[in-house]
Amino acid sequence: MSQQYKGLELLLNGDGGGGLLNDEGKPVLYQLQAGEKSYADFEFAFTDAGGHSSAPTPGNPIYRMAKAIDAIAAYKFPPMRNELTKASLALSADRIGGEVGQAMKRYAQSGDAAAAELLSTRPEFIGQVRTTCVATMAQAGHALNALPQSAKVSVNCRIFPGVKIDDVKAQLVKVVGDSSATVKTLGDPLASDASPLRGDVMRAVRGAVLARSKDIAVMPGMSAGATDSLYFRALGVPSYGVSSLFMKAEDGFAHGLNERVPVAGIPESLEQWDRVVRALAR
Repeated sequence: MSQQYKGLELLLNGDGGGGLLNDEGKPVLYQLQAGEKSYADFEFAFTDAGGHSSAPTPGNPIYRMAKAIDAIAAYKFPPMRNELTKASLALSADRIGGEVGQAMKRYAQSGDAAAAELLSTRPEFIGQVRTTCVATMAQAGHALNALPQSAKVSVNCRIFPGVKIDDVKAQLVKVVGDSSATVKTLGDPLASDASPLRGDVMRAVRGAVLARSKDIAVMPGMSAGATDSLYFRALGVPSYGVSSLFMKAEDGFAHGLNERVPVAGIPESLEQWDRVVRALAR
């Protein structure tokens, strides 16, 4: 793959970046994705001899798994900032306004701990503040009338740039605190550095976004989720998430069975893509 894409000048990815609509459905800010958090899955497995359900034992794998899940749910990785998150939070603070906007300013300026905690209560901002790990799938037991012989839970992590994937795994092991658990990394997670903020890309995207509305703040940012850009960045190809969709924060159900986009915004989204490609093609 590396030879196939060697010398590629840049990549535009429609699966990263995008705009935010306020509660009234008005576009207020747009973020060009120039970096992203690392994606990693870990599996915690618990086993026991099992037996008949009428004779419970203290080693029940489901109970041990439940304790592990509770421990992970209660743990918060330390707040972190980088140039992308400081810039995007500072530039969008006034557009968001209110208590949250003030917290964005304080955190961007000084890393204020109280501001980090407030932002962490908002699903649209927690990914900009810290590494996050969350249980996403669980499997246990084999019969209604038998003690479980095994239980396992998958934990999905979105890791702040600069943090080693193995360090996050080690911290989770410490948090769970069960030496009998078997822990493994699923797949082969890959980390990548941020892309340089190319002037031509920023100008093309800014021009296309502002053609929709002059009131939209346009800024670079870091994606809390992973996209295919990370594979190209790892190969040295500057990659930019330039999705043209604008959505409300509460409609962000990506990967869910209720994933959706606002149909009314599709025509303008297509026009924005057309403007970006034509501007860069010149």
